[in-house]
Amino acid sequence: MSDIGFSFYDNQDFPIGLFSQKAYLPRLHHHIEYELFCLDKGTAELVVENESKILFAGDSIFLNPGEEHFIRTVKEDIPFHYEAIVFDDSILGSDKDPCRVFFNSIRINRYLELPKLLISKMKKVAEMRKEKQLGNEIFIKALLLEVIAYITQTNQYKSVSTIFTLEKYNIAAVDAAIAYIKEHYKENITATDVMSNTNYSRSHFSRLFRKSVGLNIVEYINKYRIEKACVDLIYTDKNITQIALDNGFNNIQYFSRVFMQFMNMTPKQYQKNSSDVVVPSSIPDGII
Repeated sequence: MSDIGFSFYDNQDFPIGLFSQKAYLPRLHHHIEYELFCLDKGTAELVVENESKILFAGDSIFLNPGEEHFIRTVKEDIPFHYEAIVFDDSILGSDKDPCRVFFNSIRINRYLELPKLLISKMKKVAEMRKEKQLGNEIFIKALLLEVIAYITQTNQYKSVSTIFTLEKYNIAAVDAAIAYIKEHYKENITATDVMSNTNYSRSHFSRLFRKSVGLNIVEYINKYRIEKACVDLIYTDKNITQIALDNGFNNIQYFSRVFMQFMNMTPKQYQKNSSDVVVPSSIPDGII
């Protein structure tokens, strides 16, 4: 079902996925990265945050982390084709890098107007990635920066305030904790390990973290691990035990219990429900 696919999970040090294909996960889901989706052929229905919209060739949408969505064909006998970039903002540099600071200070419009030339370039770079040409990472990163630059130049964004009313030092501390979790989630880390990187008392930082994120530290660690495990359940052939171990769970029973808490189904059920999107063995993982 897919023409070209590339999953950045093959290389955790390069957090960009570039896709050019026909199949898209046809059920409600979300992920922890940003996604730019460009429809180049056919017609499709987008459902995001309880809003439905028909997309036509040439339409582009931008999805933020955590936004529940799916995209499906309008008519089963008329397939669509799309290009997409999925990325984590860490690709834009460190927390203090001007590019990343600017990106985190804006909210890109959900519905975008991108030139055909830029969408064609996305498809070309995806083809280069399929052929495993040397320097692909440079081309993919350059493409992402070019897209963000175009969006900025054409004012297709809005400025946003920083997280709620927290002062900048509090924000920096929470950001540092989240960055630590993302870097060490595969390890046997605890809330104490996370808080040891801050200058706050345990009780104060616990309240600060929950107020900012909406979860306590252990809940956030588990949520992040489960979201990573969901990706493996859909896009890899690993068994459930291996997926649990690879994502920081040393106990399969505990993994199953936590998975049920966040996803309202077992890992096996989640894997089975996603089996309607099949990636041919000759194509790298890449169904979003």
